[in-house]
Amino acid sequence: MIFDKLRKNKTEYSCFYDSEFNAYDDGKNLNIPQEVVSIGVCITNDKGVIIEKFYSLISLKAAKRISNRCTEITGIKTKDLKDAEGFEKVSAKVARLLKKYSIKNVYCYGLEDKRILDKTIELYDKKRDGRYISRLLYDVRNDFKRKTKGKIGEQGLPFLKAVCEIDGPVIHDALQDAIDLAMIYYKINSTGYNEKIYQQLSKEREELISYKRNRRIKEENATVVSDDLVHFKNKLVEYLERNEIPHMDNGAKRAMIDDLNLLFIGE
Repeated sequence: MIFDKLRKNKTEYSCFYDSEFNAYDDGKNLNIPQEVVSIGVCITNDKGVIIEKFYSLISLKAAKRISNRCTEITGIKTKDLKDAEGFEKVSAKVARLLKKYSIKNVYCYGLEDKRILDKTIELYDKKRDGRYISRLLYDVRNDFKRKTKGKIGEQGLPFLKAVCEIDGPVIHDALQDAIDLAMIYYKINSTGYNEKIYQQLSKEREELISYKRNRRIKEENATVVSDDLVHFKNKLVEYLERNEIPHMDNGAKRAMIDDLNLLFIGE
């Protein structure tokens, strides 16, 4: 009886995970392994309070340097990894942390973290701790979609932070992103997200998607035309900017305006 009571009152801990990896510049050399270069983990209690954090850079094994794209996104440079520990030591530390708190699911946002973790594991002979972490990784988008009836779960972290009214930009730091994910998780599961901000950002997001889909003209298509044609183009652009066009959303209209301005230029 006493044991059952203690077991019922035992705190259940949750783990939130993020990683950064060495994304190759050209995006085409997919046969080259893309390695994890940093891991961030935070552990929370059942009230959402962070009780332990872990972060580590990871030395490269297959690549000789950090790609320009990786540095651009994360700020991590090749020299930063000079004294970093290897993946095996880092994964062993993470695994011990998960076992310490009896973690059943390691929450991550999307499938990319698991994909790159598994690719990194393939580079090493000792795979036990890495595989242990990989087996526990769980795409938290499933919970978000279930909790919000499909509204939340396909957007990026900046969108989620905004609708959950969590201050600060997304800086692509593995630990900070893991902390942000934890805050979003408990916000959605407690007070919920801000519906007004959600509607506004969703509209902007849809318009941006429509804009990119409807752009047709590139810089090499620009044509030098007479002043008369430029004047006509300007009048048409002015009309489009001032009036709603039936069956055309703002994203598509903005795409048409930018195409016209790019296509017809004066002498």
